[in-house]
Amino acid sequence: MKFRSLIGLGALALAASMTLTACGSKDGSNASSGGDKPLVIGFAAPLTSGNAAVADQMVNTAKLAVKTINANGGAGGRQLTLKVYDDKLTADESAKVAQRAITVDKAEVMMGGYTSIEGLAIRKLVEPRKIVFINSSTISPALMDGAKYTFRTTVDQSDYPVQMIDLLKSLGYKHPVVTADNGPTGSTLWQPIVDQAKRAGLDPGETVHYTLGATDLTSAVSQLKSEHPDAVVHIGSAAADAGLMLKTMAEAGVTVPVVGFGSLIAPDALKIGGDAYTRLPAIYTLANQQPSKPEYQSFIKAYAAEYGGSADDLALGLAEQAGATWDAFTVLKKGLDASKGSTDGDELAKAIDGITPFTGAAGKAGALINFADGRDGFSKSLVAFQFVNGKPKELAQQP
Repeated sequence: MKFRSLIGLGALALAASMTLTACGSKDGSNASSGGDKPLVIGFAAPLTSGNAAVADQMVNTAKLAVKTINANGGAGGRQLTLKVYDDKLTADESAKVAQRAITVDKAEVMMGGYTSIEGLAIRKLVEPRKIVFINSSTISPALMDGAKYTFRTTVDQSDYPVQMIDLLKSLGYKHPVVTADNGPTGSTLWQPIVDQAKRAGLDPGETVHYTLGATDLTSAVSQLKSEHPDAVVHIGSAAADAGLMLKTMAEAGVTVPVVGFGSLIAPDALKIGGDAYTRLPAIYTLANQQPSKPEYQSFIKAYAAEYGGSADDLALGLAEQAGATWDAFTVLKKGLDASKGSTDGDELAKAIDGITPFTGAAGKAGALINFADGRDGFSKSLVAFQFVNGKPKELAQQP
C-alpha cells in the first residue's frame, strides 16, 4: 500500500527515536564515535523498476524522517544526510550502489532495500564491514541468517503461508493454485504455501512458475487455467508482474479470487492490471500494517502535510513499506541516541538490540517492534484486506 512535521505522539515518538551515525568496521573506514560530523545514510530503492511507485513512497518517507529528526536536534547529537540510490531491482546494481555509498559517499549506515533481491545483496556487502543495515521490506529468512549488523522492520516470510491458507479456507476455497516467480521470495515461499495447503486439507494442484520481470505471462496463465483452480495464491516480488498476471488471467477467462502480497494492489500493479480488478471476483492481500491504528494515522497525517493529499486516502493508498520505512528510522534514532552517535557496528547493533519494545507505524494493532529475541522487528503481525472499489478494506474477520 506514500509526509511537514510529525503530529502529536507520532512526532514525539519519531523525534525521540531517530539518530544516525557512521557505522563502519573496527578498522575505522567509516566508523564514527559521533560528534558534530553529519551522519551519511545510504538509502537504496528500485526507482527504475516495476515497483517504482512504492520505491518513491519509501524515499519520500525517508526524506521526511530525516527532516523531522534534524528539526528535533538530530540523532545521537548528529544531523543526518540522506543519500538515495536507484538499485534498479537487481542484485548487481544493489551491490554497486551499496559499495558506492560506503566507499565514495562515506555512508555510515545503510537502509532501504525493497525486495529480497536487493536486501540480500546489500546485506552481503555490509555485514563483513560491520555496517548496520536496517531494512524495511525484505521478507526472506536469509536476510537474518547469522546476521550481526542487519535488522528489519517488517515480517519474516514464514508468517505468510499459514495466514494465506487460513484465509482461503475460511472463505470456502478448496483448490487454490500457487503462481510464483523465480526470485528469492517466490522460489523459497511457494513450497511452504503448498505444504500448508495440504496440511489444511486443501488441494493446491501444480504450482505455476514464471520469470521475475516477465513481459508475457500467457504461457503461465494457460498452465494455470488447465488446473481449474477455484482461487490463486500469487507470490511475486514485482508489482508490475502482479498486474500483468491479473490482466492475463482476466483475458484468459481465469476469473477466480486471488490472494497475495501488498504488491497485488500497488500502484504499478493497478496501472497494468486495469479492469482486471473489476473482472476478477475478489482480490485479497496480507500486509504488515493496519490503517486504523493511531500510530499509523499519525504517520500518514505527517506524510500528507509534507507531500499533499488526503490523509484518509493515503491511509489506504500508501504501501506497507512506507510505514515500515518510518519505523526503520525510528529504530535508527533510538539506537543512535543510545550509542551517543556512534555508528561503530558492534556498539550500534548492541544499542538497537537494547531498545525497549515500542509500537510503530507499521504492523497490526497491539504488535510491538522488539529486537530482544532476534533481528526481526515484527512477528505474526499481518492484516488481511480485500480490494474493494479501488481501495483495500480491512476484513472484519481476520485469519
